[in-house]
Amino acid sequence: MTIPFHRDGFTLPVCQALLALLSQDAERTDLDLGRCTQLTFNFRNPGYSAEQGGVHPVEIRLVRGLDDWLFDYVTDFSYQGLGQDAELCKELDFNFLDGEHTMLGWGPLRLAEARELFDIWQSNFIAYYRLECFSITVSGD
Repeated sequence: MTIPFHRDGFTLPVCQALLALLSQDAERTDLDLGRCTQLTFNFRNPGYSAEQGGVHPVEIRLVRGLDDWLFDYVTDFSYQGLGQDAELCKELDFNFLDGEHTMLGWGPLRLAEARELFDIWQSNFIAYYRLECFSITVSGD
């Protein structure tokens, strides 16, 4: 079963490849997708650390609409700080439902900037996904 996505009114350019991989990952779970009202996808690279760097962890949340699924947010995390003081922070945060998009160190982004940045981020994310850089968990309720 392919997850039906709400395609009209996306504020950011979500490509078919991202929709397909999310649908595929959701279908691999034991979740009863017909009963879920939200799905949270966590993509982690086991080798990512503050000291070594690597592929950033990502969280994507979908919420159920009346007939289909909507993007709530896409968040890309990175370590900020040095040594013991390093902490995992939101580096990129694309909030679809409220239309607010931010980048660490820059603050809020104009929609044109957010679209361009999301397009680049999305291409990179899909490439890392296809290289099997992530361990993936999907949760829902």
